[in-house]
Amino acid sequence: MYLSRVRLNPNLRETKKALSTPHILHGAVERGFASKSNRNLWRVDVLNGTYYLLVLSREKPDFTHIAEQFGYPSLEPLWETKDYNLLLARLKEGQVWFFCLRANPTRSSFHEKDSKTERGKVFAHVTTEQQRQWLLSRSASLGFKLEDNQFDVVQTQWLRFQKGKNSNQQVTLRTAVFEGKLIITDLERFRHTLLNGIGRAKAYGCGLLTIAR
Repeated sequence: MYLSRVRLNPNLRETKKALSTPHILHGAVERGFASKSNRNLWRVDVLNGTYYLLVLSREKPDFTHIAEQFGYPSLEPLWETKDYNLLLARLKEGQVWFFCLRANPTRSSFHEKDSKTERGKVFAHVTTEQQRQWLLSRSASLGFKLEDNQFDVVQTQWLRFQKGKNSNQQVTLRTAVFEGKLIITDLERFRHTLLNGIGRAKAYGCGLLTIAR
């Protein structure tokens, strides 16, 4: 497993468009790999005004095209990639880690059916308390514990964009960024969570859980 980071230039017109239309960045991420069957996790972070694209992948990437189109082509290196297995090997039950997660908190209503899929309609959690409870209620099954006063929602955003260049289908997402502390309670489940993400809309930059000390 590899965790990569590319610095983005938010002043570029192409970058502004990609930041507001996640399927553009999703396509750019996928073009960084020889294999077409990857299910990579990614998100955009803003740290002290600097924009970064983070990508967790099973295959080592080549993100030259992302740096050239959306970033800083003169930077050396163009992007950074680290061996994620080194972090996975350090994990133990009972450890406390700082975490960051951008997610798409939702609920399904089985009383209302989606006319296209015949499944329950999916609704976004829109309040901070709903979003916090969404993560709290899932944490045990994801292999970690959250204390109510040890994490919070630090940012929320509505995203509305066309699903594809030639598509009339509009995608509407409510995203929330969670930050705080977690305690590992089930090592196997927690590793699975790190590698596979949390919740819906993973193709659109949601679901990647990162940890630090």
